[in-house]
Amino acid sequence: MVKCLGETFEVNMDERQIFQNRLTQVRQAMRAQGLQTVLVHDGGRHNFLRMNYVAYLTDFISVGPDTVLVVPLDDEPVLYLAPAWDIARAQEEAQVGSLRPFKEFHPRLPKLTGKVGLIGREAMHVGLHDEIVKALGQTPANSKDIIENMARCKGPFELERMRRAAAIADAGVSALHQDARPGLKEYELAAIVEYKMRSLGAEDNFGMVVANNHNQALHPPTDRTVQQGDIIIGEITPCIGGLFVQICRTVVLGEPAPVVREKYAILHKAMGLGMEAAQTGAPASDVAKAINGTFIEYGYAEYCRPPFMRVRGHGLGCGSFAPGSLEDDNKSKLEEGMTFIIHPNQYIPETGYLTLGDTVVMGKTKAESLMQSSWDLFVKN
Repeated sequence: MVKCLGETFEVNMDERQIFQNRLTQVRQAMRAQGLQTVLVHDGGRHNFLRMNYVAYLTDFISVGPDTVLVVPLDDEPVLYLAPAWDIARAQEEAQVGSLRPFKEFHPRLPKLTGKVGLIGREAMHVGLHDEIVKALGQTPANSKDIIENMARCKGPFELERMRRAAAIADAGVSALHQDARPGLKEYELAAIVEYKMRSLGAEDNFGMVVANNHNQALHPPTDRTVQQGDIIIGEITPCIGGLFVQICRTVVLGEPAPVVREKYAILHKAMGLGMEAAQTGAPASDVAKAINGTFIEYGYAEYCRPPFMRVRGHGLGCGSFAPGSLEDDNKSKLEEGMTFIIHPNQYIPETGYLTLGDTVVMGKTKAESLMQSSWDLFVKN
């Protein structure tokens, strides 16, 4: 098993020291790759499926279109950001000493010497990339593996944040159980969850909560009026300290038809088998195969691929997205400290789309759920 490069210190360690240690690791990798400077970019579009490299090194989540952390091999790093009025917030939150408006980034580029690396190219618009290449007189090396390798496993500092987020996700599910009722709009169901989680400190949430007697798929909530007998499905994704967790659950308003209980039991079984397959050192594909195998066993082989389902789980940003998507061909090894969601969400023709899933962390031997909410189908009479 490949040894993770994440931090190994205690949660109560001074946070600035944690980020100094990360910077030290970046510079060690820079020396090994012959880099004199690394430019770390973020485009302000925070996505639970994509890592935020700037946040990983600074603990600051920008809101502007372009943010660049310039990391020289020896001098102190400088964070360039826009809009300029957000510098005041960065002074309070960012674990970096030098802050500048983004307009000052461009004049600095021609002064950089030696080989330059770039991290975050994927979120950068073409115009900015071309300006950097022209000013440097070179195409910077794609150096994202420096941070990807460091961040692929979570240490105690990050796991403490994720456990707080998991407790908030559980509270969001509980609020839905308590307050969902016929007569509300779908967007009001989503608002119940959002309000509860925000009141407990969630900084962000990617949430889809929808209801129908036969859901075709998860989608953004609409103004449809919830009816007695509806199946409410939810994918709830709160964020604490830039780290997302996700939980998926299913609620029925009123006593469900026997077929709903019967088919939901397949998801419950698949979830258990997926958790059992998530063994430290095993390939991520083992989880997908265990879940798909369960549905195939019950005659749903054709529904184990798009458009009926996409993946059986995935890593969670804005931290590392490792181990990637849980698919049959993903051979990435599951390493201690990796965090990701396992979700056997599935469209079943007899019932419609049903959801179940937990964020897990890989322990020394197997996956452990961060959630406390029951996997059982919740029936609200």
